[in-house]
Formats: sequence, C-alpha cells, structure tokens
Amino acid sequence: MTPVSRRFGLLLGLVAGSFLGFAGRSLAQTGTSGLIGRMFDERTKEAMDQAIILIDSVRREIQISSQGRFVVSALVPRRHRIELRAIGYRPYVGEFTTVEGQVLELQFGMVFTGAQLPEIAVEARNSKLLPRFAGFELRRQRGMGMYITRDEIRAKGYMSMGDALRTVQGVRVNCGATDCSVRMARSTAGCGPTYYVDGRLARNFAETTPINDVQGIEVYRGAAEMPGEFAGDGAMCGVIVIWTRAAP
Repeated sequence: MTPVSRRFGLLLGLVAGSFLGFAGRSLAQTGTSGLIGRMFDERTKEAMDQAIILIDSVRREIQISSQGRFVVSALVPRRHRIELRAIGYRPYVGEFTTVEGQVLELQFGMVFTGAQLPEIAVEARNSKLLPRFAGFELRRQRGMGMYITRDEIRAKGYMSMGDALRTVQGVRVNCGATDCSVRMARSTAGCGPTYYVDGRLARNFAETTPINDVQGIEVYRGAAEMPGEFAGDGAMCGVIVIWTRAAP
C-alpha cells in the first residue's frame, strides 16, 4: 500500500470513528437508548458492510459503514431481540437490554456458510450437458477456486448475479439501482475481475447475465487459485467465469 493510500485509509477510519462517536454522544445527550454495532466474518475477522437488520422482528433501514458499523437509535428501554441476515452467512439471533440514556456497543460475528456448495449427482438424463460443462466439473472437483452450481442457485433462490456472487468468501459486491460492481476483497480499489462467458472473454455486461440463464459460475480470487485456462495479465484482479444454459 502506498503512503497516499495509507493516509486515505486512515482518514476514512477517522471519519467513521468520529461519526460513530458523534452518534453515541447525541443519543446519550437526548436521553435516548441506542445501539452501536459492528458486524464481521467470524473466521476472517473482515468487516461486513451488507446485511438486513431486524430489531424485535421489524426490519430497520440502517446504513452499514465499510467498517461494518451501524447505529440503531430510538430504542425503548427494555430487552430487545436482534436478528442479522446476510447472504452466505448463518443468521445471527440474540438479545440485548437497553437502559434510558444508555448507548450499547456490541460486536456481531457472522458464520460463513456460502462456501458449502451441494454436490451434483450427474445422471444419464443430463448427459447432453456433459460436453459443455466437462471443464467446469473437472475444475470444481479439483477445488481450486469457488463454484456456484445451478442446483444451488435454484435451492437458495438467488435473484441476480450479485446475490450469487455475494455468497463467495473474499468477494465484495456493491449493487446500485441498476447494476452491481464486483471486486475481490484483496484487490485494490478500481481493480475489477476479468469475466468469461461460455469460455470467451467478455468485455461487457457479464455481471448482468440473467441468473435464470446461468448453469454454473467459477470464481478465482487470485493467482494461487487460477487455472491455466484463465491465467494471463488481465487476471491479476481475479477471474469470474459464467456458464449459461443457452450457449450451443
């Protein structure tokens, strides 16, 4: 990391810390109970910045910072139930008690489950698919990289490529109103992955492939996982390979 990058990261941390400190002081000054929380991957300790937060079974529209921190205000002083849901993680359910004018600070470790993909039983009726997906199945059996199958897409009800890719550990997905940007967690800002669709280098629109058209997805997060078929100068920021059902 360059000195400029380190200074910029430090500045972001100071801004986030100042905001949360201000939020806590504001809640205390008004005599309102509140919660300052931080979400992180229990195994990697990486911050999580996307989740659904429910307090007493009611969904709250709460912004989560890039450091995984969030603020819940205007809580009635009593015992509360909190539930945190994130795609690819086991739901977190717990309780906390607030006192008037008190601001709690709690940590929430989330257990990743998205890497546990179901096995596929290849039957004779699927034999027409084997020539197209032989490479996909071979690489999946080797276990170098992460894989999402059509069976998993259907079983878990993913609505978009962003939903599916968000379950892969080490992948960061940021979705806007119309599209999603994807990058590997260890890549520098602005360094996006290379996409292949049905074995061909894809210049545009790969991340917006309709999820119902997808037969399988391969994700390679760095050089240590990269198979020779997709290695190259353009793969330094990771590679995502999408196989569709419609290709000949």
